[in-house]
Amino acid sequence: MKKSLSPILAVLLTTGLLNALLMASAQGTPAPQETQAAANALTNQDILAMLKAGASTDSIIARIKSSANRFDTSTAALQSLKEQSVPEALILEIARSAAGGSTAIYQQGEMVEVNIPDGTAVEVELTATASGQDLLAGDAVDFKVVQPVQVNGITIIEKDAPAKARITQAKKASSWGRAGKLEWAMQETIGVDGSRIPLRFTQRMIGDSKGGTVAVSAVATTVLMGAGGLLWGLKTGKPAIIPAGNRYTVFVHGNVSAKGKAAANTTAQTSAQ
Repeated sequence: MKKSLSPILAVLLTTGLLNALLMASAQGTPAPQETQAAANALTNQDILAMLKAGASTDSIIARIKSSANRFDTSTAALQSLKEQSVPEALILEIARSAAGGSTAIYQQGEMVEVNIPDGTAVEVELTATASGQDLLAGDAVDFKVVQPVQVNGITIIEKDAPAKARITQAKKASSWGRAGKLEWAMQETIGVDGSRIPLRFTQRMIGDSKGGTVAVSAVATTVLMGAGGLLWGLKTGKPAIIPAGNRYTVFVHGNVSAKGKAAANTTAQTSAQ
């Protein structure tokens, strides 16, 4: 009668961890933590190996639910599993685990598809002073990202990534103390993969003056003092000037899919969207 492998040995064989431990032992050094983490992440081949070793569907499903994974759930990969007589219940669990709540381990620099939730915060900094005296509606305003932005441990926007806004209203300071105005709307930033990530946030700057109060005072003075009072009308309000270095928190506009970059041994929680 053929003896079956012990559960622990079977797990080690199917994940490849035993080989890593044997190699480390031969070299007189412990197995690197990175090797263990990567080996423990289940793959399609691990599932096939467990089936070949005689593991039941229920036991494999239990293993999937308690383990990190790096399953390939492309149409071709799932079709390949079906053609190799993998039970339908197991294929469904593989797909569910890959897309709905299991952890996955990624190698450093690996590009990973990520769903960026609507409203994800991005801190940006104005790169050059903006003035309502110089800018016109439609002009671009340049920003840069202050801190890297991550989703589930995956960097999707790097530090110093360019960001852009468009002037929606620009008004020069004028006589009668009328202040200048400057308004812009955020447009986008550039993701790690080069994709354009839309942003939202409208910022308005109004020059420091009394506006209507100054105008009323000028009219009243003209009535009381005669033509000399018109000198009030020559007093110009302050322009709207926003100095370089000003920082703002803006937000990703809508749910966006993009590829991000994993740090060393990133363990990310995935979820279905």
